[in-house]
Amino acid sequence: MIEVQEELFDRLYFFAQNELGFDTYDSLPRDGTKYPFVEVAETNLVSNDLKNAYSGTITQTLNVWGDQDMRFLVAQIMNKLCVNRVKSDHCIFDLKNMQKRILPDSSVPNTRLFHGILTLEFVYTKGKF
Repeated sequence: MIEVQEELFDRLYFFAQNELGFDTYDSLPRDGTKYPFVEVAETNLVSNDLKNAYSGTITQTLNVWGDQDMRFLVAQIMNKLCVNRVKSDHCIFDLKNMQKRILPDSSVPNTRLFHGILTLEFVYTKGKF
């Protein structure tokens, strides 16, 4: 059976790539990738029921990258990525908290970027839905 954090990761990746149509990656892509793009990044799982892990909290970070002229677009993409509920075959994930940050980034030589950091905290319940 698929792990609960992988299930949320896969659903958010599919949502960003296939439903919203954004170029989406599971790690930073190669040099030369066009902006903007979404990176489905870190996942943190805290299980409330250690015996069965039927419920708990998952924090998922999504990074949105855009060039120096895309600050507003980065913010729009972050807004579209905020989902109140995610359903899968085995779980329901309800959004509990959200944090958005947009930072200037100069980590790529001779390039100014905007780096949006979207942190979504979900409460999950396992079961057949």
